[in-house]
Amino acid sequence: MTQFLKAGRQVHVQSEPMSDYSLETSEYFYRLTCECCGTEKNRVWGFVSKHGDAHAVYYALLNVTEESPRVGLTLSVGPWWDETEPSQRSWVHIDIRAEGDKNQLVIRDPRESNFYPWAKGGTPLSPEQAGGSTAIEEIRSVANYIVETDVAVSSYLSGAAVNLAGRERREAQSQRSC
Repeated sequence: MTQFLKAGRQVHVQSEPMSDYSLETSEYFYRLTCECCGTEKNRVWGFVSKHGDAHAVYYALLNVTEESPRVGLTLSVGPWWDETEPSQRSWVHIDIRAEGDKNQLVIRDPRESNFYPWAKGGTPLSPEQAGGSTAIEEIRSVANYIVETDVAVSSYLSGAAVNLAGRERREAQSQRSC
């Protein structure tokens, strides 16, 4: 993991050797309570670059009180640099569960995301739309990269304590749904 200062704050960047991607995690994680079930959740987020260009934004909801680890990943893929438009991006809501030594990624209805409607994220894709989209392989690649490299997400899905290294805890307002 590489650390550097950006705008007066410490930023953590992680990338796999020879990867096209690099990850910048947020400086905070939020502990919140779900309005629909009253359970505690943790939210982390970050940014993914591809070949050095801003390429994706994600929000990961760690359902820390559930028996089996589950992450709700809201992911927008496409150009995120200055002077780009949301119409150039697509976003999905993915349910990620650990199953043995693998993770199962299932694209869900975007209305299940706490960020719906997410105008800045671009065009929301339903499971059917995502399956027929030319962007699906890139979405899967970026989602898998996040699962592997964001230590909060990967530690949680592995069944270990959530590793929040480099992130400061904050309390958040409750959210509307799991």
